[in-house]
Amino acid sequence: MSFFLRAFGEPADPADSSAERESTENWLGGKWEQRLNSPRWRKRAGGFAAVTVVATAAVIAVLPSTTATADPSANDWARLRMCESSNNYKINTGNGYYGAYQFDLATWKSVGGSGYPNQASAAEQDKRALMLYRLRGWRPWTCSVIVGLKEDKDARSGRTSDVKPPPPGTPDWPGTYFVQGMSGPQIQAWQKQMARRGAPLTGTGFFGESTQSVVDQVQRLNGIAQSGRIGPETWTAAWTGRFTAPKPAPVKTTPKPAPKPAPKPAPKPKPKPVVTAPAWPGKYFVQGDSSSKIGQWQKQMAKRGAKLGGTGFFGPKTQSVVNRVQKLNGIAPSGRLGPETWKAAWTGKY
Repeated sequence: MSFFLRAFGEPADPADSSAERESTENWLGGKWEQRLNSPRWRKRAGGFAAVTVVATAAVIAVLPSTTATADPSANDWARLRMCESSNNYKINTGNGYYGAYQFDLATWKSVGGSGYPNQASAAEQDKRALMLYRLRGWRPWTCSVIVGLKEDKDARSGRTSDVKPPPPGTPDWPGTYFVQGMSGPQIQAWQKQMARRGAPLTGTGFFGESTQSVVDQVQRLNGIAQSGRIGPETWTAAWTGRFTAPKPAPVKTTPKPAPKPAPKPAPKPKPKPVVTAPAWPGKYFVQGDSSSKIGQWQKQMAKRGAKLGGTGFFGPKTQSVVNRVQKLNGIAPSGRLGPETWKAAWTGKY
């Protein structure tokens, strides 16, 4: 743990406002040494306040100051953490200040934290420290003066809506870069988290081609450099970053052939109407006779295609039809219009 522990939410000290307006050189010229050896600082630093100006200057020499143009750089934050807690996110010495940024509980809650800061993930501590910086600048950290940090335009801006701390329970990056071909429980934990978000992974713990594809997608969606490995940003993005589950490939289906129409049943033949011949008049007719009955017979044969007019006169044309009817129906060729030839006009062959 660093000798220069400093906590958030320090109670107001009349000396603070005037001292912070002075230059770093004036602090190192004696006033900072007096502050380090004050009973109040000894209590907050857990007994490590007996430090000389020489040691203070040495830390500043090792961690050079950098001026950022927007939010503080990663280097600035690293120098601050090293001074505050030796960069230990889990630290709790029992002095009422916790974690890498030495939050006290009141300040931690003021930026939305719950529980103890040292029990939160590193990513959450980082985000809540940034929120505090946006609200109060470097003032909550005495170590910022020791290492020579300077505020930028975001300090004290009050703009915190775009700072999104990860949800509680987000695990810290294990500290190892994972690449294709590696195996381990940390890879399995990352895979299972991505599977919960819809990625096609089963959590085998082996970094294969499927995991590589998901890593590439996570990095692309979240603006992370396409390194192809699971580093700190890609690790955290599994819990807090953007991800869209891939749409399943459409299943190709072969269209079913249209069903063939069922064959229409052959129409049933209509039953032939039963034809009955009128009663034979009881008289044999021969060529030269005339009678309405002869005319009736002639008209029936005309319906069947014979060239007869139904005059009732038994002439040569009627004789020719009589002879043909008798021949087709096996009737003795008498040439007379008798009972069998009469009936054949309605029921016989022609």
